[in-house]
Amino acid sequence: MGFLDLLFYTNKTTSAPIQQKAASVPIISPIIGMGGVQWLTDNPTQYINAYTSNNNVYSIVKQITDAVAKVPFYLYTVEKDKQKDFKRYKSFNTSNNILSTEAFRCKSSSMKEVDSHVIMNLLEQPNSKQGWSDFVKEVTGYKLVTGNSYVYGAKAPDFSVNKGKIISLQALPSQLMNIISNSAEVEYYNLAGSNQRLEKENVLHMKYWNPDFSTSLQHYGMSPLRAGLKILALNNEAIKSQGEVMANRGAYGMLSAIDSGATEDQFDQIKDGFKNAENGEIMILNHDLKWTQFGLPADELKILESLALNLRDLCNLYGFPSLLLGDSSNKTYSNYEQAVKSMIFNCAVPLLTELRDNLNKWLVPAYSKADGVQYYIDFDISVLPELSQDMDKLVSQLNAQYWLTPNEKRAAVKYGSLPDPAMDQVYIPMNMVPIQNQDISLNSDITTDYQ
Repeated sequence: MGFLDLLFYTNKTTSAPIQQKAASVPIISPIIGMGGVQWLTDNPTQYINAYTSNNNVYSIVKQITDAVAKVPFYLYTVEKDKQKDFKRYKSFNTSNNILSTEAFRCKSSSMKEVDSHVIMNLLEQPNSKQGWSDFVKEVTGYKLVTGNSYVYGAKAPDFSVNKGKIISLQALPSQLMNIISNSAEVEYYNLAGSNQRLEKENVLHMKYWNPDFSTSLQHYGMSPLRAGLKILALNNEAIKSQGEVMANRGAYGMLSAIDSGATEDQFDQIKDGFKNAENGEIMILNHDLKWTQFGLPADELKILESLALNLRDLCNLYGFPSLLLGDSSNKTYSNYEQAVKSMIFNCAVPLLTELRDNLNKWLVPAYSKADGVQYYIDFDISVLPELSQDMDKLVSQLNAQYWLTPNEKRAAVKYGSLPDPAMDQVYIPMNMVPIQNQDISLNSDITTDYQ
């Protein structure tokens, strides 16, 4: 039994011989430290180690994946006569206007939520071991760390009513995935140490853009950490240096007499006096002494400054606000709430959009074809408490848009429509009448104080 058989059902196929593995030439960055040269290489295992051993990388990835995991996904049907509104709604995701009144109007006009379906079951529990939030954390976490994310879709057996359709989703360990290709196209996938062939139509591969075509690397995504290998190594070295300074301080310095008149017992008394002195106490001595500093403290070695700079550089790799990791000196955002919103729109929403669009291309078509309707998976970030103020603004804007019906406004905030026909009519304010009905002549003389 193969490794994947322990995770989910797979159709048994004969393993084909490996054609060519898309391999990478390690990119090596040297960092010269006290112990010589420390090497960092460009490979997925190195990036996994960075996540598990570097507190900044871990914190950045964790906050992004936690935000992504809070967002629910739903299944909708698309109205055939509302394709224009549907296309317009999809365009709002790429312009950060996803919470605008026009986006909600287009969505409520063109899409109807599905209450029960096999796809909805997958969006609640993608496999027998995970709920949706855990699954999304794993999928997006792999992509953030290694630049690649792989999802295996197990299909229903031939005797099932859902024959040929994906009925289970499983995230695969990206650091162990091999892409077998003929240089131009992907042939299939397999896991390191296993000859089990994973057909490419059963694997959803999401990746960051990789411009390196030199060694078939175009089939693999580029990790954000690859661009920051030197920063990552410097950050590790700074943390290590800070620990060495704290652990190996030894003597701070040396007191010595300018003249030789002090005895050994008198020096012991002076030393005890310095050691036992209370905060704010004034020391009075009758000897001329001088102080020799043995080593510089951590702040004078600029270690703390280096750590702060490295933190910002690592955050910049992901477009993540460093203020959320305690960098109070970063004045980019006026407050913590603005930084959180920036993280949601600049870090979480792109990941959510990519996952949604890929599921709609890879998972949904078989079900749409079988049922004769256009299904569409979408997410809803309006549930995030960090965006509550934006939702309050949305409700105020909807209330001012008199040209929308009450049911359209209700649908925009996911309240659902009411059957009363009056809820589908447009109501205008009583004080608004056509200008020709006003008893005002625009050609009449107007007297002013300015003559």
